[in-house]
Amino acid sequence: MNIGFKDIMPRIYFIIILFAVFAIDGYSQNYDITPNKTKKIITWSALQLIPSSVLVNDADENNARVQFAFRWQFIPLNISFNPNKYVSPVQFFIINPVRKVTGSAEVFVQPEYSLANFKYSGAERPALSTGARVIIPVQEMGENISMSVGGKYTFRKNERYNEYGYPGVEAGVYFFGGLFGLQFAKDFSNYNKYSISFYLKYY
Repeated sequence: MNIGFKDIMPRIYFIIILFAVFAIDGYSQNYDITPNKTKKIITWSALQLIPSSVLVNDADENNARVQFAFRWQFIPLNISFNPNKYVSPVQFFIINPVRKVTGSAEVFVQPEYSLANFKYSGAERPALSTGARVIIPVQEMGENISMSVGGKYTFRKNERYNEYGYPGVEAGVYFFGGLFGLQFAKDFSNYNKYSISFYLKYY
């Protein structure tokens, strides 16, 4: 039986959320800091299902257009460069935005789904990107404006070009404690050369 990447995407989402719940629960028990942790985890998990809007390049040798897609933002690990001396610099999934934007490094996972077929490039609609970025404060210790630079690898199947993934680099600028922002990614692919994301992340 031939199982495509799009068939396993729901399982990937489920595994990410499930892993987040166990990671947060274990962290909470170790530090005894969440008296109402069940409600907090449920609320956080629901908010992570709200996607960011993305414009993705769809091109072949003769034609090009911009494709609309949704992208979800998960941060399994964040390491703050300026933590309070009484707390750990390491955070899992539920990230303190102030500790993030004042300077940090993080690992991210981005499931993505296009709302239409890639008629020029022939790529499949679903994709999964993972990578790492560094967040740098720009104004008011990052609470007003921060920026990021990073690298990632995107898993997206394209049988026309015999391609199953490609590396890329990204840069972003964020506002209001990292809640909103813009991200630009340069992809080293045979067909999808760039993407622009209207970043939205609830903490």
